[in-house]
Amino acid sequence: MKTRNSISTGILIVLVLGLIAGCVAHAQSAAAVNPSATFVNSVENYFTSLNTNFTFSGVKLEMSSGYKQVTGANAASELYAQYNLTDQMDVMGNLQFSGIGSAINAVEVGPGYALINHYDVKVQADLLIGWDSTKGDTSGQSGRGALVIEPRLALKKKLTLNTYAETAVSLPEYSIGKANTQPSFYIGVGFTY
Repeated sequence: MKTRNSISTGILIVLVLGLIAGCVAHAQSAAAVNPSATFVNSVENYFTSLNTNFTFSGVKLEMSSGYKQVTGANAASELYAQYNLTDQMDVMGNLQFSGIGSAINAVEVGPGYALINHYDVKVQADLLIGWDSTKGDTSGQSGRGALVIEPRLALKKKLTLNTYAETAVSLPEYSIGKANTQPSFYIGVGFTY
């Protein structure tokens, strides 16, 4: 009888331990991180979702500052100001600096058109024309400057009611030297009025 009770007790202990182990394993698998919830997916979800509480419609003034990887001149700081004539049309200007605390080395102005202006997302095409003093003449001397025509495509996404993040790609063409085949990239943050 003692043997039978000890076998029954042993089976009961194994069953209870099995149940506990099964519950623990289920709890751990349920609490495991979803492998699709990565940083890249979070960024993708942010840029592919719309926040209907924020909008670029009705905004009259946009200003941004950021970093630009300039073809042939390494990094530059840029400051943009844009006045929106309508929700689709704008005029803008920008100043380019070679680095923190440096002098202005390029100035551009031009029109722009919002290809997409939907809630908190704006895709805009600009055509900037100006002067870049970092470009040399055809003899290789630098600092003489050159006329620049820069088509630009920008993506803007509202962060809050009055702030936004911006990234852009452009292909500046200069009045001297060979045709440019390397784009410039810009990333910045700005605010709206």
